[in-house]
Amino acid sequence: MPEIVMKIEGKTISEDLPCFIIAEAGLNHNGDPEVAAKLIETAADCGADAVKFQTYLAEELFAPDHPEFDTFKRMQFGHETYRSLQTLAARRGVILLSTPFDEASLNLLDELGLPAFKVGSGEVTHLDFLRNVASKGKPVILSTGMAGLDQVDAAVAVLREHASAPFALMHCVSSYPCPLENARVRNISVLRERYGGLAGYSDHTTTDEAALAAVALGACVVEKHFTLSKFLPGWDHSFSYDPGELKRLIQAIRRLESTLGGGTRTVQAPEKPIEAIARRSLYARRACRAGDELTRDDVLIRRPLGPIEADRLDEFLHRRLVRDVPTQAAFKPDDFE
Repeated sequence: MPEIVMKIEGKTISEDLPCFIIAEAGLNHNGDPEVAAKLIETAADCGADAVKFQTYLAEELFAPDHPEFDTFKRMQFGHETYRSLQTLAARRGVILLSTPFDEASLNLLDELGLPAFKVGSGEVTHLDFLRNVASKGKPVILSTGMAGLDQVDAAVAVLREHASAPFALMHCVSSYPCPLENARVRNISVLRERYGGLAGYSDHTTTDEAALAAVALGACVVEKHFTLSKFLPGWDHSFSYDPGELKRLIQAIRRLESTLGGGTRTVQAPEKPIEAIARRSLYARRACRAGDELTRDDVLIRRPLGPIEADRLDEFLHRRLVRDVPTQAAFKPDDFE
């Protein structure tokens, strides 16, 4: 099967490369563009690949009598604000993303030229919306919280039918925060194997373990909520990572990735000196003379590594020597006929 690769604004995402880390700012700007700008600066400083917000029209997302309607209305950003944030993100070398929640917001983000769409778990069954997202021709990252495999099957079918760019599926547990015992990160392998594509993890736990386990299991995208302070008012601040925690997690992920290596088995350079003293080879247990046929009793298998390694014993037993070999000396291939 050919390697599946997703490209987002110069970043290549695949199973063989460092994972793409999204710092999920969401609505943790509390409607203040200056706070949003600080979140972008912080994500860049922490080493994230992307920083993500949420884009919606309150009228499309909620009924007017919804108790949170006015709050969400105040937290909307428009075109000019996003353009300014996009400029800042580009200057800081971090990719700006946002999750659209309605058609108008999807079109806004598309017109801004955002390089990919992250779609939240709530839209897994919103197939008409997924069809429109996929039709934009940009990479799609879809979270799968609250969805059984039959619902993910249907969503994937829509993406495959209408998308002209690759997509990635994110294992996600839509609990805020998510207890560690409910994280079930092995579902990353389920998504990758069932759908044969890129898989990642959207992490709502409050510690590092689940995200690190996800990377070890092959997640090529990891998303983590973050905030400037856990004590700000709002929904997500309390379970989001603060800047110090986000930086620690990203550094831990990068260290973990350095330990994984590729899928091939080779003798590593640091092993070579140990190999020379730990491997066994064939030595003469007694003085052997030219013309003797080598028997097992003639051979001492010991360290250090010599010309004939231990696993070649059967190759040389019962062969005749062409020269004398003194006791304790290492046998060499040209000692034999």
